[in-house]
Amino acid sequence: MTHTLPLHAGWQFKARAPQTPLNDDFAADSDWAAASVPGTVHQDLLATGRIPDPNVGLNELDVQWVGETDWLYQLEFDAPSMESGEQADLCFDGLDTFAKVWLNGELILESENMFVPRRVSVAGQLREGSNELRVLFSSALLRGQGIEAELGKRQLWNGDSSRLYVRKAQYHYGWDWGPVLMTAGLWRGVRLEVYAARLDELACPVSVSDDFKRAEFPVSVDVKGKIAGNVVLELLGPDGAVVASETRPAAGSVAHTFSVENPALWWPAGHGEQPLYTVRAGLEDGTSSELRVGVRSIRLIQEPVADEPGSSFFFEVNGMPIFCGGANWIPDDNFLPRISPERYRTRLTQARDANMVMIRVWGGGIYEDDVFYDVCDELGLLVWQDFMFACGMYPAHTEFQASIREEAEVAVRRLRHHASLALWCGNNEDYQIANSVGAYGPGGDESKFDALSTYEELLPEVCSRLNPATPYWPGSAFGGPNSTDQEIGDRHTWDVWHGAMAPYQDYPKYEGRFVAEFGMQSLPSLALLESVVAPEERFPASRTLEHHNKAGDGPRRLNVYIGDTVPIPADLPGYVYASQLMQAEALDSAYRGWRRRWGRDGKRAVSGALVWQLNDCWPVTSWAIIDSSGQPKPAYYAIKGALKPVSVGVTVTGKGAEVWAVNGTTEVQTVTLDLRALTLEGKELSAETRELKLAANEVTELGIFAAEHDAASTIVAATLNQDGSVIAREVRWPEPFKYLTLPDPGLKVEVTGPNALSLSVTRPAKGVWLESAPETVWDDNMLDLLPGETRVVRTQKLSPSNLTARWLGAEETVRVGEFERA
Repeated sequence: MTHTLPLHAGWQFKARAPQTPLNDDFAADSDWAAASVPGTVHQDLLATGRIPDPNVGLNELDVQWVGETDWLYQLEFDAPSMESGEQADLCFDGLDTFAKVWLNGELILESENMFVPRRVSVAGQLREGSNELRVLFSSALLRGQGIEAELGKRQLWNGDSSRLYVRKAQYHYGWDWGPVLMTAGLWRGVRLEVYAARLDELACPVSVSDDFKRAEFPVSVDVKGKIAGNVVLELLGPDGAVVASETRPAAGSVAHTFSVENPALWWPAGHGEQPLYTVRAGLEDGTSSELRVGVRSIRLIQEPVADEPGSSFFFEVNGMPIFCGGANWIPDDNFLPRISPERYRTRLTQARDANMVMIRVWGGGIYEDDVFYDVCDELGLLVWQDFMFACGMYPAHTEFQASIREEAEVAVRRLRHHASLALWCGNNEDYQIANSVGAYGPGGDESKFDALSTYEELLPEVCSRLNPATPYWPGSAFGGPNSTDQEIGDRHTWDVWHGAMAPYQDYPKYEGRFVAEFGMQSLPSLALLESVVAPEERFPASRTLEHHNKAGDGPRRLNVYIGDTVPIPADLPGYVYASQLMQAEALDSAYRGWRRRWGRDGKRAVSGALVWQLNDCWPVTSWAIIDSSGQPKPAYYAIKGALKPVSVGVTVTGKGAEVWAVNGTTEVQTVTLDLRALTLEGKELSAETRELKLAANEVTELGIFAAEHDAASTIVAATLNQDGSVIAREVRWPEPFKYLTLPDPGLKVEVTGPNALSLSVTRPAKGVWLESAPETVWDDNMLDLLPGETRVVRTQKLSPSNLTARWLGAEETVRVGEFERA
């Protein structure tokens, strides 16, 4: 039986006194304070009041010394008694980053990679009774700068250039959405394991037959140590019942393949259920290990696109092509141990509830905690997993690549069993930066692109050896000779916002076969800003507000897009609303325009759109659609509508309003299409109703409507109805909105129950944004309302007495007040 002693309580930490000999510094009685494990130095300094909260005001600037300091940790613990022949291992799941560890005065470990857990055999070093652990964390910033001074400065985007030599979460160095907070500490768990034998490397690369009628579960596990007895291998069904078991002698590597007829298939969200089987290995002494796995096939399809140059880039799950609407994921906090399992589940559930099917784990963060992938398995969220390289010309010297290989093998072994895992990707934007400096692409000197061997040799070798069933892609963006190619591979569409700052209405022009990044900034919620910005700084363009926008010239670019869309408000509440309305409109244009190009079999011109980004790590003006307090922005609801299983789209051209519908389901859908054209005052100019059959997993073009009306003053609305209910809608208003004179809409809101509101207007209303309390959850928001219809919005934790609304043209937020309960 493995006896595990968690080593999380009783730690102390202090800043290293550089002029004092190390042993004397450890032995000194002064300056020590309680340390949290798992934790970071910053968290403990916050807890003891030694630093201000870096999320507040300009405090980030006052805590930079933390990252330039070496830190000491120590712990006294009593080791459990050991039987003859037993082993003892100290296990460090996360050391951030340059660490040396001593046990009872003996150096047992040196680590320089934050992403690699460490296991050290210590049976010979443990003492009866009290034992002492000491850890020295050297400043990652200073160590990295020392390596850089020796090996040379390399080109990058974002952060201190020394980060390229350091295997630490790259966003800790600062990004164009995040602060510079150079953490150190025992960021994941620490434990002592005592055992005669333990189980290691439990694996089960599930496969399924081409007709999906038979699945094979090849289970293997290594037995470390010596034990007399057997290993019991078990396969449990999604209901928890044992499907099959096998008993083998407990020696070395043990393997057996279970076969299941008519297995329950795992599907992405919205396309089916997510049944998970459990694979378990157990020793007779009670030691056990288990994995949850799903039965599914996944392929990355690159094939000709009918009547177009280039090739497709779509994911096929269980033989079904899937349009992958989704989002990019960054670490949900600057201090990683603060991200609880509940927080992971909440954030990912928000993504699933917005009709997303894919999350890309971006390469400047971390390989996320196990619970992240467990929840993705349960929710049906496909995971595009980057390796941790981002926006830089990384080195490839022997020692660095050895560390990378170890890191990659650990990550692949840990994550390969997850049903949600859809793709391994070599890096984020490293081909783009190489392209920009003449080290890649037409005429480029690839000898200057050292990391090419990492992305095209080392990483694919690790993936093909350890996880051959999951596709590997060298980088994002990657495809043709130019990283911005629109006809091959995946693309990052930053022609809007970055680059030429194209109008967001032009998003559909800047398509790619798979758009893995695109985005538009907005402010976070007013409540979040007020929690971190002093009252005297709560105005647009204040020093504090601009400090909480890390995108270089972000405030200027944001003002351009707001000013192109609506008049720029002078007050902070109005500025928040204007930025969020503009972001929602931009992302709606992108998702609907690109999803229109999903086409049909043989013509999958655009097959995915992953917004940059889902979440934030601190209170900031950024491209996130959910702010760091967990509040969805209006763009969240725009995306939710655009990604409905069955959706409708409208775009206004010189010829009229082009209308189309997307059926993302596997069944033909019979729907009623209602089309309306109205004036800004609400007068109906024309209307049309059609009965339609929408082919399965296809886009259906529905023609041109309202061609005879003046586009500069006409609202065009399309709804799809099924069985008496509206299942999709889209309303297109004349643009830019700043030119419009909008009458008071005569908004009426009724609280029709503890979890529902009813809304109606006498004149058209654009962008009705409802707020109640921070904990209120809305099923829809940022609404376009038209006369003659009643919209029901369902809620959780509604606070009717605090209910407010704002819409385009309103001078301020309106307190709705107490309403009659219907």
